[in-house]
Amino acid sequence: MLDGPSLGIIAVDASRAVELWNRGAEELLGWTEAEMVGQLAPAALQLHRAELRGEAVSLPRKDGKLIDVQVWTSPWGEARGDSRGVVAILADAGVKRAVEQGVGFLERELAHMTALEQLARAEIQTERRFRELLEAAPDAIIEVDSQGRIALLNQAAERSFGYERQELLGQPVETLVPEAMRAGHVQHRARYWDHPVTRPMGAALDLRARRKDGTSFPVEISLSPVKSEDGFRVTAVIRDISERRVAEARFREMQDGYTRELEARNREVERANQLKSEFLASMSHELRTPLHTIIGFTELLSEELQGPVNPKQKRFLDHIHKDSLHLLALINDILDISKIESGRVQLRRSTFDVGAALEETLGSLRQQAAAKAIQVKIELQPLPAIFADHLRFKQILFNLLSNALKFTAGGGHIQVHGAVREGCLEMSVQDTGIGIPRDQQEAVFDKFYQVGSTTKGVREGTGLGLAITKALVEEHGGRIWVESEPGRGSCFTFTIPLGGAASPAGAA
Repeated sequence: MLDGPSLGIIAVDASRAVELWNRGAEELLGWTEAEMVGQLAPAALQLHRAELRGEAVSLPRKDGKLIDVQVWTSPWGEARGDSRGVVAILADAGVKRAVEQGVGFLERELAHMTALEQLARAEIQTERRFRELLEAAPDAIIEVDSQGRIALLNQAAERSFGYERQELLGQPVETLVPEAMRAGHVQHRARYWDHPVTRPMGAALDLRARRKDGTSFPVEISLSPVKSEDGFRVTAVIRDISERRVAEARFREMQDGYTRELEARNREVERANQLKSEFLASMSHELRTPLHTIIGFTELLSEELQGPVNPKQKRFLDHIHKDSLHLLALINDILDISKIESGRVQLRRSTFDVGAALEETLGSLRQQAAAKAIQVKIELQPLPAIFADHLRFKQILFNLLSNALKFTAGGGHIQVHGAVREGCLEMSVQDTGIGIPRDQQEAVFDKFYQVGSTTKGVREGTGLGLAITKALVEEHGGRIWVESEPGRGSCFTFTIPLGGAASPAGAA
């Protein structure tokens, strides 16, 4: 109805600029909507009055002729809260009744338009809030249209790139790309338009941007495609990471410095360890020579080949012999650990029977077990011959069995189990000794570590036995672990791959 053929509707704002000019107004007065909207209304329309009710008025047409019309006016723009404009209905004398109907319709439409104005006002407030948030963002934000032109940017973008807003609006986004990278950026942008996806900030890309003065700086960019009336646009959030790169470079310099210093210290420590190992090896050899002499002559005196010794002298010789053997064992441990630390342990593998090696090891410990009334039980499943270092294998067993005897009270018992599992020989030594707390079970394999006192109430040995045992097991390609509970004993288990036991020549 607003576009009826003989009913003109014109609305102007407080400054008398035309806001509405319908088709009826075009037919009555000759001017088109495109010609009048936004222009000042002719003074003859008397649109400064908002109380006309069907008054007859002669108005000029575009072609200069006068036309007699009746005019009804009403306030316009109240919902916006500003100075009121005027809306007018124009009709010739023959359509008065239609005009009266039109006035009622217009009043209803004006009420509807008032609601729309309220909605528009809310939308304006929302857009204003969005603009405020956009301008308050710490990162540069730009929006690029489908032609690659900058359609929107915030204050942070002006600060980051050194341009005024009007200098960038409508310009190709490549303006903000270093010249050497622009051609590649155009191709990249074309591919992105074909498959627009959200790209998060910090996507592990080495990106740089260009300021107005020609300098470049490192950036991180997130991309978000946004649908619009002309297809879609891309919103880019650009973060200047210059300060971060400087901090990262300083951190790397510090890290490199610390690394070099640590490497130098490690070399010093390694050299010190090497010197220590060489010293221990040298001293061990020097100490073993006189000890062997002491042990040998003590044994000769005990045999009484050069004459009898009385009981008291016999007891003295036994003490000398026993303590000399103990000291020799300690020196051997120190020599072994020095060889292990310096990487000079060489296994001499051969094929041998596990049961026979176990019996040989137990032979040197049975007297010690008998002295404490400790029963040693052996449970071996049928075992194949193993290809390993015979002497070192017995040393592993000896260390575990002597530890079990040392920490098991008189009257206890020790069990030795042997089986084949998953291509490995698995041996375990289980005792009824004092046990090991859970928080110390890993540490028992460290050098010089001792859990606590033996059943005699004192610490014995150097704390090297289990460290040597672990190193020898691992040298064979196996592993060792312990299961224990204080007061209920311990079970040490180790594995050694059977390897080429069936064909030792091929394995060698």
